[in-house]
Amino acid sequence: MKDRLKEIIKVLSDNNITEGMNPKKLCKILEELGPTFIKIGQILSTRVDLLSDDYIQELSKLRSKVNPLEFSLIKQILNEAYGDVGKYFKSIDEVPIGSASIAQVHVAYLKSGEKVVIKIKRPNIDETFKTDIILLKEAVTYLHLNKFVKVMDLNLVLDDLYNTTLQELDFSNEVNNLIKFKDNNSNEENIDSPIVYTDLCRNNTIVMEYINGLMINEISKLKVKGYSLKNIALALSENYIKQALDDGFFQADPHPDNIMIRENKIIYIDLGMMGTLSKKNKLLLKKCMKAIIFSDYNEVARILIDMSTSKGEIDHLSLVNDIKNILLNFGSTALNEIDITKFIKEMFLMLQKNKLVLDNDVTMLIRGISIIEGVLEEIDPNINLVAVLTNKIEKDNLKEITSLDNVKKISKNIINSADGLVKLPGEVSNLITSINNGEIKFKVEFSDSKNHIDKLEKLLHELIIAFIDGVLIVCFCFSQPGRQKVILFFGIVILSIWLIIKMLYDYTHKGY
Repeated sequence: MKDRLKEIIKVLSDNNITEGMNPKKLCKILEELGPTFIKIGQILSTRVDLLSDDYIQELSKLRSKVNPLEFSLIKQILNEAYGDVGKYFKSIDEVPIGSASIAQVHVAYLKSGEKVVIKIKRPNIDETFKTDIILLKEAVTYLHLNKFVKVMDLNLVLDDLYNTTLQELDFSNEVNNLIKFKDNNSNEENIDSPIVYTDLCRNNTIVMEYINGLMINEISKLKVKGYSLKNIALALSENYIKQALDDGFFQADPHPDNIMIRENKIIYIDLGMMGTLSKKNKLLLKKCMKAIIFSDYNEVARILIDMSTSKGEIDHLSLVNDIKNILLNFGSTALNEIDITKFIKEMFLMLQKNKLVLDNDVTMLIRGISIIEGVLEEIDPNINLVAVLTNKIEKDNLKEITSLDNVKKISKNIINSADGLVKLPGEVSNLITSINNGEIKFKVEFSDSKNHIDKLEKLLHELIIAFIDGVLIVCFCFSQPGRQKVILFFGIVILSIWLIIKMLYDYTHKGY
């Protein structure tokens, strides 16, 4: 460990870390420090909440392949995992199709002839990563790096990176993620993930279906194949919002290398880094979007406080004003022109100013949104996640309004209100009787009061029927085709016929 610490300090010293930091220097340092630090750089490239655009752009270049392991070592790892790899696999391609900081991927054929991929974890990567993070934290303290790297608190960032990468290092997590994601999207026509062969997975290997398709950012090839980029972008954006707000289980690192297109389907091929929203935050996010749409700044402030940890005393008035300024600034921009990355950065700065730190699951989702927005920009700049999200919130509101439970609730309120209205003529009658008996006196005299009461009762009854009929008509207009709509239709017909007959009868027999 001491030798590795010396190596880390030497790399930092050789790159004159105490003289300040810039994007190119940071990338150079991470590359020299090896695979685990390249992984750190890759994760940092998604941290729009921490880094400026120039850092993000430079760090995103670290997504290039890491030097692959020799196949002799790969075969040794596989033989240790399976006893005799030949019992399970007919053949394994020696040249990997992917080589990253944590694992590399080889194409293989099962004994049955099925084409699969094997994701193989680099040897000792768990221990190496843990050791490197511990040593890097010591180096931060020893060299007082936080005084020189002012763009972020390095200790907090390292803690977050450590926890995030630990999940990705645990291959059992990714196996479970593949199964859960596939189940969540089983009814989605345009979304899928590889089949995972759970009986062939081990602690350091994952065996899954080979996806013969194109990367989502291979624009020219997709066009040649006849794919509609607009349809791809729309399906991707709608599904990502579904993952977050409906499933509460989303791809936290949806960069182009992790998404492929095959037979008109979007395939998420790497589910090592997933985010899970708590039930509380899933509900709060939906409410927050509604509040933003309706410019309810106080409600947005309340929700942000509920989704955050306070680092000091909160000035509620200042928070509301800051939210109002940001939303008014972006509210004047057309939905399809809103720069989500800029909006996210301004929101994070505003929260930091108001001593609020968002819950980790929400922060992870926001990072994912910023990545997916970049993918959408590349595929079809006209598809904007904000516009798609707004459309979903509005549709969900209509579904909520026209749901059977909500109709029952409205009907109950109508009946309770109607009961009060029905009693009103009697109350009016008692009032007029008291007047006639001389118990209450007005300067205005009533003539033929009984006749007026009868007419008033008829009008009120007909108003109640008309009101209920109107509510049913509104519910009918917004409801989806099905049993509920048929019931509403017959209810409207019955009430309308009843109302017309009653009005005609009153008009022709006694008049109004």
